[in-house]
Amino acid sequence: MCAHSRVEANMQPDDALDLKAIVRSLLAAVAYTPSIGPEIIKGSMDELENAVMKEVRSWNVDDGQHGAVFASLAAKAASIVEFCYHNHTFEVKVSIALYSWFFFYIDDIASEQSLEDYQRRFLLGFPQEDPVLVHLNTTLGRMYNYWDPICANLIGCAALECLSGTLLENRPEISKMAVRPGAISWPKYLRTMSGVGPGYSCAIFPKQTHRDISAYIQILPDIGDYFCLANDVLSFYKEELAGETTNQVHLRADTTGKHPKRVLIEMVEEVRDLHIRITTTLEEQPEALAAWKTFEYGYMCVALLLGFSVSSFMIQKCVASVN
Repeated sequence: MCAHSRVEANMQPDDALDLKAIVRSLLAAVAYTPSIGPEIIKGSMDELENAVMKEVRSWNVDDGQHGAVFASLAAKAASIVEFCYHNHTFEVKVSIALYSWFFFYIDDIASEQSLEDYQRRFLLGFPQEDPVLVHLNTTLGRMYNYWDPICANLIGCAALECLSGTLLENRPEISKMAVRPGAISWPKYLRTMSGVGPGYSCAIFPKQTHRDISAYIQILPDIGDYFCLANDVLSFYKEELAGETTNQVHLRADTTGKHPKRVLIEMVEEVRDLHIRITTTLEEQPEALAAWKTFEYGYMCVALLLGFSVSSFMIQKCVASVN
């Protein structure tokens, strides 16, 4: 959000702030401009989706809908990867897409009991009761084929944290609890656990093309924050229409005593600052910078297209036309 826009926003009563304009300002803050022609990547997206489904079908697990449920998860996973990791090799894309597929499964389908018991069984070497989660172990293990061991560790740790974060968000006593004003770190803590930011940040830099981890390691925390904050801003409009009040914006509003729209403005400014800081920090690392720009542009685009966000009133067509 530019300085002039911030001044105007600060002068308006909270209820008069234009929610659509605030969300749009995020795209301006990161210099995002939608392009046209989704057919440019449709073929490669279909190929990736088919590869994910080939793996899923090999598990011989029935989703109760003749494969339609699992296929819908594969379509969303393929979209994320094709846009955000457009220039990765196909094998690397398949690994990230399967990784993403599991998060949709965890969020939408997996039982609370299977999630609560996953890590205990994982650490003790016991078989998983959920026939799908059995294969998460293998998916995480494959990350070492394509990423530096430290990054592969972080990708795996992010998956385990996501399990705990999802369980926390779904616990009735957590979702219904009054957020205390002094618990200012709680919203970010919960969001970081469930957001998988460290995993998707590391995925930007496979070892085949980014052999020196020192070229990007210092900026991974900022990319993780960017990943979660940008999504929270872009999804807020839809969530507000649905009456959701347990998201990051409302949690931060509860702990700070600010109006949710004021919090949203602050989050846009944080994303802008992260955008500048990441780009500046990577200036002397051209390969890492190019990979980041591909991810950033694609992430903004896919967030709009997947309905996490404001696409209903803003963007009709966009595609990751990045090199």
